[in-house]
Amino acid sequence: MVCRLAAGGSGIRTISTAARKPVGGLDEARAELSRVLAIDPKLTIAGYREYAPLTAPEVLELFVTGLRLAGLPER
Repeated sequence: MVCRLAAGGSGIRTISTAARKPVGGLDEARAELSRVLAIDPKLTIAGYREYAPLTAPEVLELFVTGLRLAGLPER
């Protein structure tokens, strides 16, 4: 899942963009998420939580909220 994306920095940047975009543009976030899911169609919020390179729980929750709003499935 995300561990494959973490190997190439662009995957993490794309996830990061998708997670932050709902603040400025939900359509853009959904487009970014579509690109991520084309690479890793099994990606879920649960999988992202497991491998996310974030240590602060409050920061992780901000990313998860953005990904959820963009349409990433929970499981």
